[in-house]
Amino acid sequence: MTAASLQDSVGRKLLRRLAAAWYGTRLYALTLPRKAPLELPVLPDDPWSGTVSNADRLFQGRFVFAGAEVVSPRAAPWSVAATEAGLDPASHAAWAAGLHGFVWLRDFATQSGDMARRMARSLVADWIAKHSLSIRGLPWQPAIAGRRLSQWLLASHFLLDGADDAFGHDFLLSIARHAAHLKRASSFAPAGWPRFDATLGAAYGAEALGQAQDKVALQALCAALDAQVMADGGHVSRNPSLLYRMLRDLVALWRFLQAVDPERAAMLQPYLDRMAPMLRTLRHGDGGLALFHGGEEENAAQIDLLLDLSDAKGKPLASATHSGFERAAAKRALLLLDAAVAPPRAANVKPHSGPLAFEFSHGKDRLIVNCGASRRMGGNWATALSGVAAHSTLCLGDREPAAGTSVSVSRNEQDGAIWFEAEHDGWHAACNRIYRRRLYLSAGGEDLRGEDIVSEGPVATHGVMPVEAVLRLHLHPGMHASLIGSGDTVILKTASGQGWRWRGMGGVVRLEDSVYLGVGGEVRRTQQIVMAGSAGAEPLVFKWALTKIN
Repeated sequence: MTAASLQDSVGRKLLRRLAAAWYGTRLYALTLPRKAPLELPVLPDDPWSGTVSNADRLFQGRFVFAGAEVVSPRAAPWSVAATEAGLDPASHAAWAAGLHGFVWLRDFATQSGDMARRMARSLVADWIAKHSLSIRGLPWQPAIAGRRLSQWLLASHFLLDGADDAFGHDFLLSIARHAAHLKRASSFAPAGWPRFDATLGAAYGAEALGQAQDKVALQALCAALDAQVMADGGHVSRNPSLLYRMLRDLVALWRFLQAVDPERAAMLQPYLDRMAPMLRTLRHGDGGLALFHGGEEENAAQIDLLLDLSDAKGKPLASATHSGFERAAAKRALLLLDAAVAPPRAANVKPHSGPLAFEFSHGKDRLIVNCGASRRMGGNWATALSGVAAHSTLCLGDREPAAGTSVSVSRNEQDGAIWFEAEHDGWHAACNRIYRRRLYLSAGGEDLRGEDIVSEGPVATHGVMPVEAVLRLHLHPGMHASLIGSGDTVILKTASGQGWRWRGMGGVVRLEDSVYLGVGGEVRRTQQIVMAGSAGAEPLVFKWALTKIN
């Protein structure tokens, strides 16, 4: 960080504190609307469904957000402190952001019925009574207020249908107050996802209240998108799930704008046209997403719907050079390679260290995967899942690749076959080692071959100390694996009943336990193929082949 950018960062933080102090005063509250609009000129529709089981938990007074649960059967826990909830401050803040963000209204709307509507209205009314007049604290952080306003407006048809005049008045007044506040405060949200949430809410508020003719709110949202959406459509976190969730938010707003003013909708079109093909790039044959940098599979049917509603026709990218992914498709086979360094740490995003990790699927069967990440467990779990050993790549001792690792990848194609020549220098500083990986996928998609090489770096050394190298190929839990023969062959059977043979040479082969957290953070037991050897002065070469048994 340069001196100028550091000074700017410090200045922004100071302005943010001063703004928050001003917003928390009674005088500031008096500047917000005190008269409810008679109606909202136009209301958005929510194209996305929630989960009925989540609504059932809320009916029971179980408030589960960000992997933490607080049980409060008699009243909404708006003001539960971290100590009362039994959570550390960071976990409590993440849980409270989920509570005050109101995305869970979608779960009630999906359950539908009069009881769900009454419960949802009761919770919204209770929040308004307790928090609407005092613009301070976590509930009114710009990102959380923006997310709440977006969700209230998306759920407005559901909430207002059959509501009495008192609820309608208080709800519309709070909408107006949120919109007026976000018009001023959204620019003070921290850069990254918080800025996106804040400006998204401001854009929804301006449109719903008929105040968007000057396009200021949409221009601010586009600026927030420019900072997060790369030229090839990927998200700066390199997390496929975050790309999916951002595109969902944008498509919902875009559809709303199409009904209100197609000219303003056109401002979002370039982002949809880039992001949708990138999302297709990161899908496996089962329709779910690959597990890179904290992502999960997500719901395949919802991804289908999202891509359909986006109306973006771009095809998957073979090489996403800005996002750092390579995609090799051959008949029913798909190979996805992480071809870049870990992204910088961003707010609420923990980057994963797995340079040159890959995933491989055939049809709807996932064979080789990464372990994924958990939204429900932090601490040692989060550290382990973000480490190199949780990825299908090579590990060197107990060292993690250094920050700022340099990665290079070349792609080659001939007669339908695709192969990659790649390397990274993540262990150069620690022990003067270079890692090279070659991956070859046959034109028929039924033969995947790999060569993993550890050699000395460019700095000449004497008396090189050997270091253990371990190649890990994590298997999807739908796979059944058996080590056979002389111990260098593994027979695999997929969930669909297909047989595959993996054979390795150059190291000791064994099967070990592993875990998979690709769906909802649930820990599923699985296995991993491991090949180990000692990397000394001479290059260590692991060769392996994965072949379909016909």
